[in-house]
Amino acid sequence: MPSAAKSRKAAPNAAIDYFAGRSHDAWRRSLLKINPEQKGKPRMRLRGGVMVDINQPWSKLDPRAKQDNMRAARDAYDAVRKFPDDREAASDYVHQAWMKRNKADPSQPRALFKPYRRLLEVEKDKDRAHVDRMKAAMAVVRKGAAKKASRKISAKTPPTIAVHVDAKAWRRLTAAAQKLSAAMGQSVAPEALLAAGMEAMTALSASFTAKKRRKQP
Repeated sequence: MPSAAKSRKAAPNAAIDYFAGRSHDAWRRSLLKINPEQKGKPRMRLRGGVMVDINQPWSKLDPRAKQDNMRAARDAYDAVRKFPDDREAASDYVHQAWMKRNKADPSQPRALFKPYRRLLEVEKDKDRAHVDRMKAAMAVVRKGAAKKASRKISAKTPPTIAVHVDAKAWRRLTAAAQKLSAAMGQSVAPEALLAAGMEAMTALSASFTAKKRRKQP
């Protein structure tokens, strides 16, 4: 059975994995929507010490670029954890992390290397999008974990069936339960009497069957 520590570690990893590819593909869709002329044209960026084309779908993206996206995903996760109720503070954190990751990349516009508060709104929106997507990824992971836990509980719970008791028999059970409760000095539910009766009848039936088998020649 996995420990609680392992479960906690798995949650951020699942959110980061969910975020990385979807975030890259969402960025690329936005890029091509705003700049349709960029379709099919290389967009070279420094990744892992090598210039690679990031204008590719996640499935075809260079592994070094994927690693950079994973680092960005971890930064976004940290931002949301640190500032769960402050979108601007989380976005500021994301931007600071972006500057640290890209400070050695000569292809990045130097105008973006400034405090978050001084960025144009269009640039701030990119950091906000990271925060929003990570929150969505974390929500999906939590929902999936809840469903998985529910399935495990359901698998461990034995199946049940309904037993119908007519009104007269139920009144007799209730009266008997009240008398027994008074005699024992503790509450006894009618359902408990019904269950006990069923257990007794099951045991009696098993005993009778066993005796009958022994008597057979």
